[in-house]
Amino acid sequence: MSIEQEKLVEALRDREFRDHFAEDQVYELLTLQIRRLREKGHWTQGELGAKVGMGQSAIARVENPDYTGSKITTLSKLARAFDVALIVRFAPFTELTDWLSNLSPDSFEPAGFEEETLGRSSQAEQGRFEQVLIAESPSNISDFPSYKGRDWRVAEERPITPATSKGATYASA
Repeated sequence: MSIEQEKLVEALRDREFRDHFAEDQVYELLTLQIRRLREKGHWTQGELGAKVGMGQSAIARVENPDYTGSKITTLSKLARAFDVALIVRFAPFTELTDWLSNLSPDSFEPAGFEEETLGRSSQAEQGRFEQVLIAESPSNISDFPSYKGRDWRVAEERPITPATSKGATYASA
């Protein structure tokens, strides 16, 4: 653990500080990420607003680190516009401090789906592996997340060939 992490962990021992710190991180980091992703797409606030059905002033508001009213539905719309996943979950404070200590400019600009899968295609040419996912009924695997009544898990990893380099292979069980 770095000295900075140790200092943060010590400060987090104070419950009031911990509560405010965690909340502040959510809004400050999300607003920074929204702005960075918008700029990566070379969009104005108005252009992004049009993509998600919001006005320019609403986009300016969600990019303001002092604004604490963003809803998950708004963030989901933004994630769709940026073609990235939105992950919202509860986590221990040690995970937060680890994550904060490893922040980099790249961590604020995740690749969109197409950009990410293009990178995977180039990995395929280098002989990397893909994960083959299988779906099973929820009654067979109760500990995996469900999507439309199916549970997804990695069945195997196999070498990627040019024929399979378009993305992950899915097989229904």
